[in-house]
Amino acid sequence: MTRVLAAAAALALVGGGAAAAPAEALRVEKYTLPSGLEVVLAPDPSVTSVMVDLWYRVGSKDEAPGKTGFAHLFEHLMFEGSAHAPSGTFDHLLDAAGGWNNASTDEDRTEYTEQVPANQLGLALWLEADRMATLGQVIDQTALDNQRDVVKNERREDYDNAPYGRAELLVPGALWPADSGNAHPVIGSMEDLSAAALPDVIAFWRAYYLPSNATLVLAGGFDATEARALVARYFGWMPATPRPATRTLSAPIVPRDQAIALRAADDVSVPEVAMTWRADAPYTDVASDLEIAAYLLGGGKTSRLYRRLVLRDHLAAELFVTYTPHVLGGEVSLRAIALDGVSAERLQAAIVDELAKFRAAPASDDELARARTALWAARLQSLENLATRAGAIAEWNAFAGTPDFLQEEDARLRAVTKERLAATAGRWLAKEAAVTMVVRPAKGKKPRMNEDDGPQLPPRHGGQR
Repeated sequence: MTRVLAAAAALALVGGGAAAAPAEALRVEKYTLPSGLEVVLAPDPSVTSVMVDLWYRVGSKDEAPGKTGFAHLFEHLMFEGSAHAPSGTFDHLLDAAGGWNNASTDEDRTEYTEQVPANQLGLALWLEADRMATLGQVIDQTALDNQRDVVKNERREDYDNAPYGRAELLVPGALWPADSGNAHPVIGSMEDLSAAALPDVIAFWRAYYLPSNATLVLAGGFDATEARALVARYFGWMPATPRPATRTLSAPIVPRDQAIALRAADDVSVPEVAMTWRADAPYTDVASDLEIAAYLLGGGKTSRLYRRLVLRDHLAAELFVTYTPHVLGGEVSLRAIALDGVSAERLQAAIVDELAKFRAAPASDDELARARTALWAARLQSLENLATRAGAIAEWNAFAGTPDFLQEEDARLRAVTKERLAATAGRWLAKEAAVTMVVRPAKGKKPRMNEDDGPQLPPRHGGQR
């Protein structure tokens, strides 16, 4: 499979804007254990290691008001040890076997990964099965207090004390309705983290960390028959459980109909202008259009905003535009950090002007072709990495209901037209659909927010702003 992906990526890059070769199907096999655990095998004989990816369908969108940050807190608690692998054992055994492990949390999922030599696959599966089955038996107040402090410190480092970081925490509550699972940051509030009680944490584990709420992906150099036997040995004994209810869309996603402008002051030397728009659910026509739009606006040195702000007018030192999919609605995010001496007003005016031009004429035939080719080549290249490949398979399975959505991703990019792109940009990236955050230097002051226009923001989950 790796050689196929490499060849396809090379074809995608030939001829600049020329059309890439259609995607080939991945070699994957999916089956479900009696417990409800979905298993996907993606063997690749060209490599000698195996990636184990355990994807739980629970993220910050599933947290209750007053209990924000629980999913991310649990990502950390899962490394506190299990019944047969006490604290520190997990890392020690994997390190000794020549492997590594990691984890991550977002709005929609909590994901645990290990990469091990092929002959150590049984070890990685045993470790994951043990903490899936027994973690709730060993979580105690000491473990909770330790990891609570780690997460709170992570929030301080990544947001509260990071340049422009605290301002980012204000955007979700402005972008989404207060009752949306997207309306609070994944990291959670300090107040909710401090108030997290052991019974609530254990209840969260019992509700969501079940075989029926998870997908196990194996990608790499393993024998499928042997892998099946190992999965059955370590996970096959677990009892059947109903899949828990997680938050899903209750109504179609629509763009904001009134702009919100936020201001913040931070201990930084130059201003930042950030704009965020809602995006449709994953794998819709609108989502594909917005992925292309984000690339055309800020996907490298040939993009509209980079050419205008960085290369031509010398207004910005950094410029990023990203599209991020999420179950309850994704987002398109623009961040521009000014060059020294450039005011926030001047930078924002140039951004607004260029966005208006983009909405009027988002792409020529050549621009659209180059965007499709570049995005597709980047996607194929990313799948050369075992960890990325396993994560993509797990995400496809969770979001699209199939572990191989590669051909459909290709088809959706190919289906984007100039006319559809213009209609999508005009509606979803409209001026009134944006949340704009302007961060100005204010040494010695903590970031603060004031309303410029639009309605007063409702309290975020947990009652904090």
